[in-house]
Amino acid sequence: MTDMTRTTGVQPISPDRQTFWQRIELACAVCAVFLSAVNFLRTNLFYFTLSDLLFCISLTLRAFCGGLPLRLWGRASATVWLCGLLLLCSGLMISSLLSTAPIRGIVIVGQYLFAYLVVALAVCGRDLRTMWTFARAYVLSIFLMCLHGIYLIHIDGQKNTAFVSGNGRLTGFVERENECAAVIAFAMPILLLLVSRGRVGKIYATVVGATMAYGILLTGSNTGLASFAFALLGFMVLSGSWKYVVVGLAGLTPLALWILHSGRDYLPVVFQRRVLGALETGDLSQAGSFDHRVELIHEALRRLQDNMWIGLGADQYQVTSAVKQPVHNLYLLLSTEGGIIAAIGFGVMIAATFHPIARTFRVPGGAAYAACALVSVSMFALMANAFPHLYGRFWTVPMILTLGLATSYCGAMGNRNIGNGALPPVRILRAGRSSRSGLSPIR
Repeated sequence: MTDMTRTTGVQPISPDRQTFWQRIELACAVCAVFLSAVNFLRTNLFYFTLSDLLFCISLTLRAFCGGLPLRLWGRASATVWLCGLLLLCSGLMISSLLSTAPIRGIVIVGQYLFAYLVVALAVCGRDLRTMWTFARAYVLSIFLMCLHGIYLIHIDGQKNTAFVSGNGRLTGFVERENECAAVIAFAMPILLLLVSRGRVGKIYATVVGATMAYGILLTGSNTGLASFAFALLGFMVLSGSWKYVVVGLAGLTPLALWILHSGRDYLPVVFQRRVLGALETGDLSQAGSFDHRVELIHEALRRLQDNMWIGLGADQYQVTSAVKQPVHNLYLLLSTEGGIIAAIGFGVMIAATFHPIARTFRVPGGAAYAACALVSVSMFALMANAFPHLYGRFWTVPMILTLGLATSYCGAMGNRNIGNGALPPVRILRAGRSSRSGLSPIR
């Protein structure tokens, strides 16, 4: 049994031994990751994107050609993750069945299952070389989105289009300002991991990083800017190399001083209007729609007691709200729509990710991988305080990708005695049967 099989729960396949269908499966998975933030390529009937279609094709081919990973990023962690997902979906479904819109419950539960289970099964359990390909594809996608946004705003001068809002904020391929900023922030720790491991050149990384930083400014998102800074500083500190901290501070300090003294006029107008004023004065009321979000949070807290166990039902908060909008806080939204069980389930899922991260920290050379995953998961958990339902695949792909990178590195290192000891023989879920590791792929 190989070390990769012990850790990830799937038999690794050498690229030289891949069959035609396995190569097609991998190509579909890479394209799905690349297109995960391209939200505008979707159906009008329901939320299903081109990336989702490619994930489905990849998952089907993988089930028949090589088997699906039952452990995702570790047997214990995967079990806890699935239990949390079950609680989340059960809370939403039960509350929805007892509400006036049970169909919405089926739809939203299906979206959560796809985002947190199907995507994980399609991405995880692969060798480290493949995970690097996924990482480069994701970063390239976000870089092209930022480059496209810079062209539209500064060269083409677009406003009130699919990619630029009426007030000049970049919405990007995601078609939403704050969500666009979020996916840019998610790409930053992945880019830092790539350059720290020598998988991309430093000049390329500098150009890509600067472009993504400017893309954040064009979104005019306070949440996105804070997340981007958190990703940058968090990775530099947690990766265990003070060289990154010193170099980062040496590069960012002069830039910050220049912006404060004479560089303000060179910043995007939308950033000056929505973000810079709040940063200079410390008045959060100037930070975009902060006051409106606080009002929604207070409303959700008042309604929480009446919906503690049986919620309003999926997507019913905005229907019954005084302002006809969902509260921009996933923890409160799940608590009111699916009851406390749904909110606990989401918390359990987040908690399940820390075991593989801690395990990776203990592997020699694994600090950078663990730092990347920890920063990504932490950002995701913090952003849940500022957004409603997080089942869009552009939310889950970067987080699952960083966890997959960490787990694949553990498998590549062959550390059999991490955490609770060596894992027992692996079981691979194949089409129509389960089998032990060591069997060759179906050809």
